[in-house]
Amino acid sequence: MIKMKKGIKVLLIVLGVIIILGLVFFAIDYNRVQKQEKPLFCIQHPAGVIMDGGTVEYFGLGYKVIDFNRLNGYDEIKIGSWFMKYEDFENEYNSYVDDTKVIVNGYNNMPNITITGEDALILKQILNDFTYDGELCNGIYSYEIIIDDKDHYMIKRACMAIEKGNKQAEITEEELKTIEGIIDNNIDGQKLLDEIPQEYPMQQAIKDGCVVISNNRVFNKSKLDSFITNTNANNENRKSDFIRIINYTIEGDPIITDLQYNEDYGYILTYDNTRDAFGADTKVTTYDDIPSNIYTIDLIEDGNLINIKLVLQGVIDYNSDTKEYKPLFVANYSEDSITYNIAPSFVGEVTDVNEKVLTVTTEDKNIGDAVWVSVEDTSLYNIGDKIEVFYTGEVLETYPCQIYEIDIKK
Repeated sequence: MIKMKKGIKVLLIVLGVIIILGLVFFAIDYNRVQKQEKPLFCIQHPAGVIMDGGTVEYFGLGYKVIDFNRLNGYDEIKIGSWFMKYEDFENEYNSYVDDTKVIVNGYNNMPNITITGEDALILKQILNDFTYDGELCNGIYSYEIIIDDKDHYMIKRACMAIEKGNKQAEITEEELKTIEGIIDNNIDGQKLLDEIPQEYPMQQAIKDGCVVISNNRVFNKSKLDSFITNTNANNENRKSDFIRIINYTIEGDPIITDLQYNEDYGYILTYDNTRDAFGADTKVTTYDDIPSNIYTIDLIEDGNLINIKLVLQGVIDYNSDTKEYKPLFVANYSEDSITYNIAPSFVGEVTDVNEKVLTVTTEDKNIGDAVWVSVEDTSLYNIGDKIEVFYTGEVLETYPCQIYEIDIKK
């Protein structure tokens, strides 16, 4: 009887020590977690790292710690009882996603855009991971990225660097492609057709990221190439994509062709010639029975024309119940067209500021030594400013010469 009482006493002492240690360990780890530091008195979950970007669970004496490290930037550390679950923080995570905002200004003469959701988190995480300790290089800014209205990053493609404050980080071509891929995915090139104004100047269409065909020139050609690569049947990783092609008539009216590809059902092709003042039978026509197992996209040479066509993948075994499918024309351009992945540009110095017009001197051989550049607000510019001017490539041979501006960056 006495031995039993001693055994119970020892057990209670051991339990007491464990409880006290548990409370002490919990208090220390709790304070560390509040400072977003990893716990000291825990062991890692034997199942290892969760495949969401690197989240890790830890077990302590009566408590659990979850160190979130999700791929899209959510990296909070949480502490609670053993009953705490990964899914308990989904609402907080979704709120975190919704609250993150990225603004991109002046991307490749594209419109300013706002990125939200998981893409914003991924871009934020990528930019935060660079070490900004290098001296600034002498390169023109390609665009500016603003995270949550406070962190500013300047991308300089010419010298492959990201500037933050008065320091910069060097980046690789792959890292730049990753950043630009996220931005490309969020450019509003998919405005509904009825949202496009009746008068839609070519400069604005180029700036909006459309593939523009006009006067033996093709702008944003890289978007066409990318769409063909992404959706072609020969691509093992064939994926959903969208492209808007605008062909301008001699009179300057836009004929719009929207082409969408979805992995699940195929292509949707929409023609809209309702803005062609001299066109006959103006209407919007949509073809949505273009299955992905039958059609692919390709460039077909025909004399001096390059036809963009949806073609059949091969011989189709028709039976009485099978619809007859035929190739579909999308758009075309002249074989000798000048193509631009982005609009051409030149760099110059402002030498005179008048109402709505800047006089700019440049050493660009395609422009001449002086050019008039139209701007909305001349108060933003001063004599001596260095600017980059994106334009359509056409130059009117006056003096100073005149151009059709698309975008201007200091």
